[in-house]
Amino acid sequence: MLKRKIITAILTFLISTLIITSLSPVDVLLDGSHNYETSTFFQDILLISVYVVAGVFLYGLPVSILIELITQKPKEARFALSFPLHILFGIIPVFVLGFLAIFSLLVSIIYLLIDELIRFFTKEKKISGYNYVKA
Repeated sequence: MLKRKIITAILTFLISTLIITSLSPVDVLLDGSHNYETSTFFQDILLISVYVVAGVFLYGLPVSILIELITQKPKEARFALSFPLHILFGIIPVFVLGFLAIFSLLVSIIYLLIDELIRFFTKEKKISGYNYVKA
């Protein structure tokens, strides 16, 4: 589980950074304190990646592991319980980030989708007490 979550966090970081950089100019995100005319797309990616990496690895990864532990028991309703919890924890930063919580919600949805895709394509099968990963 931890290996899958770390891979998911890395992919989420990369995809989210590119999406957020493409969707919104950096000067809007930083209240005009960034000189948008002289910056390049690469500089914007670097600046946004600092915030996204902190959010994904310091907040998103531990929260996702907690959600995974909570949703282990109800196997049939796991996704039905996991989805609203990811949305809830994606909205919680609104108290700290204000309107930037929209990006937090976007990142949490991307994290959930990537995690579910990885889970779907690498289903674990238990055979006589051992875990075998279906390739």
